[in-house]
Amino acid sequence: MKYEIIMPEFAEGAEEINLRQWMVAVGDTVKKGDNIAEAATDKISIYVEAPADGKITAILAAEGDRILVGQIIGEIEG
Repeated sequence: MKYEIIMPEFAEGAEEINLRQWMVAVGDTVKKGDNIAEAATDKISIYVEAPADGKITAILAAEGDRILVGQIIGEIEG
């Protein structure tokens, strides 16, 4: 089953978030809840967690991109 990695809302009122760093690559195996990316606004930094167990099959956003809350940034095949 394919799962979407979605940029979460983590700062009230923030509509765009900077994707600082991917901590995984395509082909890596992850478990639900693993930290897979780091994102930040001007005031706060968070980790994006894997939504499911599986293998990273796509990275759809690059480090440094400004991402909209709710935007799909990657995919996991579980």
